[in-house]
Amino acid sequence: MCAFAELLGPDFEVDQDVLRDALTRGSCANIFYLPMVTKIDIFALGPSPYDEVEFSRRRKVKVRASGEELFVKAPEDTILRKLLWYREGGAVSSKQWRDIVEVLRVSGAEINDKYLSMWAEKLRVDDLLTRAQAEAAAKLGSQ
Repeated sequence: MCAFAELLGPDFEVDQDVLRDALTRGSCANIFYLPMVTKIDIFALGPSPYDEVEFSRRRKVKVRASGEELFVKAPEDTILRKLLWYREGGAVSSKQWRDIVEVLRVSGAEINDKYLSMWAEKLRVDDLLTRAQAEAAAKLGSQ
């Protein structure tokens, strides 16, 4: 058993072969927290310059009053990564698109527009970002 899975304990289901493969390839794997039947995505650091920047921008968020913390992506990086997945998936995933629009809508004022636009252009998803921003703005206007 790998040390990570061992440290998680029996409340987690971990497919160690899938996790090992994801870490080797710089992709993602899922683990499950069994008491709450909750899926957790584990992302490995990929090889691209954007992967490095995305990882460096993660932030700690307190998840319990007792002080436990998790690292989470900045909202801009969640948007960019989902735009990449949406494009790579043939631009057909309504779930990815809904997530993109909702992160834009909910995060609003805290979004670093300059960073988001710069990386969207570099990653060649700026057309999708423009469309998502318009949709998020329309949703805000209708509330």
